[in-house]
Amino acid sequence: MPGAMPPRRLRQGVADMASMGSVAAAPARSKCQKCARSVPWVSFWGNFALAVYKLFVGVLGGSSALIADAMHSFADVVGSVGIVIATRVSAKEPDEDYPYGRGKAEFLGAVFVYTILLFFAFGIVAHSLTLMSSDDLKAPHFATLLGAVVSVFHNVIMFQYLTCVGRRNNSPAILADAFENRADAISSVACIGGILGAMLIHPICDPIAALLVGVIIFWNCQEQLREAIKGLMDTALPDEETDEATDIILGIDGVVDLAFLRTRRTGARYWLDIGIEVDELLDVEAADVIAKKIGAQLSRYPFCHHAEVFVVPHRAEAGESQAEDASRDASQDEEQDESSEDPSAPEDSRDDEQ
Repeated sequence: MPGAMPPRRLRQGVADMASMGSVAAAPARSKCQKCARSVPWVSFWGNFALAVYKLFVGVLGGSSALIADAMHSFADVVGSVGIVIATRVSAKEPDEDYPYGRGKAEFLGAVFVYTILLFFAFGIVAHSLTLMSSDDLKAPHFATLLGAVVSVFHNVIMFQYLTCVGRRNNSPAILADAFENRADAISSVACIGGILGAMLIHPICDPIAALLVGVIIFWNCQEQLREAIKGLMDTALPDEETDEATDIILGIDGVVDLAFLRTRRTGARYWLDIGIEVDELLDVEAADVIAKKIGAQLSRYPFCHHAEVFVVPHRAEAGESQAEDASRDASQDEEQDESSEDPSAPEDSRDDEQ
């Protein structure tokens, strides 16, 4: 056939495509990336101011629950520093030393945050148990109630803001920081209950509330810590996004079939290894155009960090070929049997006549 590529040349062309068919999918750009760069510092200064305020009010007002909540906020400050470092490291482009990028630095930052909070939770629980066994318990001042209320409003606003930025940028580190503000808001609600109970019922309600704060922090952190560690283990793209990527690839003109699709998380996004089947008579230049189209289409989606495209020739299944060969052989055998039986017919008739 004119213009057809011989099988040997096709195999060589496919080998060349395996080495040159890497298509870098540029990270999706959006308006939210500006927020992603500034949100760690907003979180840092917001948590720092709140922690100083709650510690000051808690010490002067004599509320162990509010002091424990202030320690929680100071842990958030340390976590925010880890988030700043993690997001800056993960934003660096891939290079020779890190060809897959540094996206998993965000998961390391999340593990750092939750580990610190676990230690703080243990300390809060131990201190609360010590206070509960003490005989010198006094009801906290009314101002501590105001401090806890301010903490609730602050953390709810920060949680909404960080969640928006984290989800729009698919950032596990920012989402981890948002989770800490939510946990801080819950612990502040426990503080309100403890302070009111200490003022209206018995002073022991205040350290009980502090104990509850420590338990809440510990329980939530161990769950989130497991999720962060899971992110370090090359988890695959969720099924919904995998189906979406498959539809995109098969929708490109020239793609006969999808040989394989392997995905791994590299931080906020995913690395995709794609094997496509094309017509075995297709030349290398045309196959390269198809590979670039796939990379361009996938780069528009926020889940794609990089798409590596491999091209292989599409051929008939071995089972179908063997079936055709067997059918052809059977037909030839039948024709030979018929031809061998024809000469014997007259001989049989002559024998009958004799």
